[in-house]
Amino acid sequence: MSFLKNPWLTFAVSLILGGTFVYSSYHKIIDPPDFAKIVYNYKLIPGGLINLVAIYMPWFELVAGLAVITGVGRRGGALGLGLICAVFIAALSYNLYRGHPTICGCFSTFAENTTLTDAEKFTKMRQELFIDVGLLLASLQILWATCCCKVAVKSK
Repeated sequence: MSFLKNPWLTFAVSLILGGTFVYSSYHKIIDPPDFAKIVYNYKLIPGGLINLVAIYMPWFELVAGLAVITGVGRRGGALGLGLICAVFIAALSYNLYRGHPTICGCFSTFAENTTLTDAEKFTKMRQELFIDVGLLLASLQILWATCCCKVAVKSK
């Protein structure tokens, strides 16, 4: 398991994880109403919170992604992004379970996905679920590699 603490692996994973979230935050930041439609379509958040989520989540993704890339606050950024991935995994899984077709909204806009059939949305949801699991694993690798809690065993 020591290979998981390799600094080069952590650097590469940090670029991938951080870059993915910086990239995915772009269209959400420039078009909050479009992202609000995506959040609403999940049918999981009370109506009064949809706009708050649509406005603040993309900025959190951007800041956390930059923290992971630059190394300034890397652990906190990785933890935050890991939690976001866990939330998206839960939301997508729940919508798959209840048969509610939706789109993740991670890399595409609401308008781009209005022409998809329900079957295509379910397929896309499964693909996005797989991506989110990979991103969660990436955040866990960063947390593992940068763990500051080391147990020292002293021999007498």
